[in-house]
Amino acid sequence: MRTINADVVVVGLGAMGSQTLWRLAQRGVKAVGVEQFDIGHSRGASHGESRIIRTAYAEGAAYVPLLLDSWRLWGELEKESATTLLDRTGGLMLGREDSPAITGSIASAEEHGLKYNVLNARELHRLYPQHRVPDDMMAVFEYDAGIVYPEKAVHAAVDAAVALGARVVRGTAASVEPGRVELADGTTITAGHVVVAGGGWTPGLVPGLAPHVRVVRRVVGWFAATAAYSADQFPVFIRMDESWEHNWYGFPAIDGAVKVGLHSWPGIDEPVDPTAGVRPADALDAARLGDIVADTLPGVDPRPLRMATCMYSLTPDRHFLVGARDGLTVLGGFSGHGFKLAPAIGEAAAGLAVDGGSDLAIGLFDPRRFDDPGR
Repeated sequence: MRTINADVVVVGLGAMGSQTLWRLAQRGVKAVGVEQFDIGHSRGASHGESRIIRTAYAEGAAYVPLLLDSWRLWGELEKESATTLLDRTGGLMLGREDSPAITGSIASAEEHGLKYNVLNARELHRLYPQHRVPDDMMAVFEYDAGIVYPEKAVHAAVDAAVALGARVVRGTAASVEPGRVELADGTTITAGHVVVAGGGWTPGLVPGLAPHVRVVRRVVGWFAATAAYSADQFPVFIRMDESWEHNWYGFPAIDGAVKVGLHSWPGIDEPVDPTAGVRPADALDAARLGDIVADTLPGVDPRPLRMATCMYSLTPDRHFLVGARDGLTVLGGFSGHGFKLAPAIGEAAAGLAVDGGSDLAIGLFDPRRFDDPGR
């Protein structure tokens, strides 16, 4: 048996944990990161080759300051790692006039002075004929949107942290308690503070959160597309056909293939045991995605070239869990829309671990809100 001593230990080095480790190392903190698999693995929710980043946030204007911080920190990590982690393509939010996709995006943009355009169905067809839409659908185009490359981002943050003196332990599971992490290989890590960024494993690591986090399966697919779907002609998009429950998204063709996924859709919330892994994509998944592609994206072959699975960790209100819980700092419940915010979440977590608080706007995400709804 061996013991490792640290100021802060971060358990889980996916999107949030990798960024937390980097921000801790930036502060000169003696930090250790623990990852049960390898860095950049595909077992959780920090893979899939691309993620959308946007700023006029339909989910709430309260996110915008964190998004602006994230853009800045992504740029800082790009410089530090000499790696391209983002591509700015612009972004389209599509929906009917009264849908949250439209009303929420406009409200966020107006409150924070963001640049955007509103397009009716005729304008949308003229500017972006790649989208087949009904006459009562419209779109909000925002300029500050694009793609984040998740595997590159995770590697860049961990490598930057290590270069600044952080230590990484990989290939072993962990159990946590305040000030202490026990690894499956018999190692004990003692620390002044523990940050849990376990993704779908968070309910198991912090049992008090188990009633408030559902871990479910999601599938994405890549589809062959014409040249009209290149990144210089086809922005990232999110489309809401009826409500938040009919919500899907897509990316321009990278290497000739458009990526499409369902964010929320009736009947797809299949529970996942993270220790067993996500069930592989199947013919039903291919048909569901293919039908949507055939109906809405002319020029894209509805037969997927390939598919991949991941996990969503859903909270009841779909807002995150960032803050103190049971003597730990917890980062979880990112509900399928957290990756873009990872640098700001990492910065906030570093502040919570070292200073006991953060100046960033994380009050919405207090993990104790479900225990005490009056908070």
